[in-house]
Amino acid sequence: MQPAPAPRGRAASRSSRATARSDPHPLGPLVEKYGERFSSLVAPVLAADDVEAVHDLRVVTRRLEQALLALSPEGPPKHVKRLQRTLRRIRRALGPWRNCDVALAMTSKRRRQTRSPQRRAAWDLVRHFLEHRRLEECIRARRKLLGKGLQGFARRLLTALRQLLPATPAPRLHAFVQAGVNDAWTRWCDACAHAEADRNVASLHALRIATKRLRYHVELARELGEIAADPLLEWCRALQERLGDWHDHQILQQSMAEAFARPDVMLSELNVVQAGLVELARERRAFPPDDPSILAEAQAGTGHRAITRWLGGPQESTAPATNFTKG
Repeated sequence: MQPAPAPRGRAASRSSRATARSDPHPLGPLVEKYGERFSSLVAPVLAADDVEAVHDLRVVTRRLEQALLALSPEGPPKHVKRLQRTLRRIRRALGPWRNCDVALAMTSKRRRQTRSPQRRAAWDLVRHFLEHRRLEECIRARRKLLGKGLQGFARRLLTALRQLLPATPAPRLHAFVQAGVNDAWTRWCDACAHAEADRNVASLHALRIATKRLRYHVELARELGEIAADPLLEWCRALQERLGDWHDHQILQQSMAEAFARPDVMLSELNVVQAGLVELARERRAFPPDDPSILAEAQAGTGHRAITRWLGGPQESTAPATNFTKG
């Protein structure tokens, strides 16, 4: 039997268009996964006391925002910008709630580690303070989120992502994502240089945020099949974990200071507050706000070598000459 002749003219054109439509988009599975993940987390956050759900919902909002950006290489249209703003507002609404969860977990751990009755009482004082604040932040966040109709928002979000997919061809997407990585790397180097110069809470926190943004760009490139991005991604993860641990301890110290500084508590529980201040001083020495070990342990050189091997020599690092290793 002779093979069927290849289609010509308009038939060939229709065939190629059909093939193009049937080819899966490289970000299609990722978009579906993020959208489903967002929808599945809404109910636990709104109706249950699920600590991990709060954290996971914040994480997936970042990834969805990154996906919207990547699928709008010519600039996001107005309805996409509105979706991005809503994702940011959701994340910010949950931020103080998540901070309380982190500080509570650390407080419980520190209480278990001491045998002193007064120090345990001091940690109990911090825990009661955080539990009250967490309840307030939980109520405040849920009121904000309920007003946004999250289930309907999730459907609109997924619909918008699906509509953006066919409008962003893979070659254009790869180029845009790589450009985003280069830009995020330049911003990271600037943040690192600023942190090295100032060494305060604000500059180290800015470095933490820059590391997160760089990681999300690299993760997206990895989803597009950029295997060479793996070393840079590993470096970003390790540095983000190190900075995240530092940030958690800064939150704990702030909570301790606020818990002990209340006039009624100081007047009625002076001995407990004194023991608590000893614990705060110990915590402050172990995890100082201008911790030099962060800039000593995570070096720009490692990240620069990784990004150079991957992209073939992006803009040279403007970060300090001290070498970062994985934290």
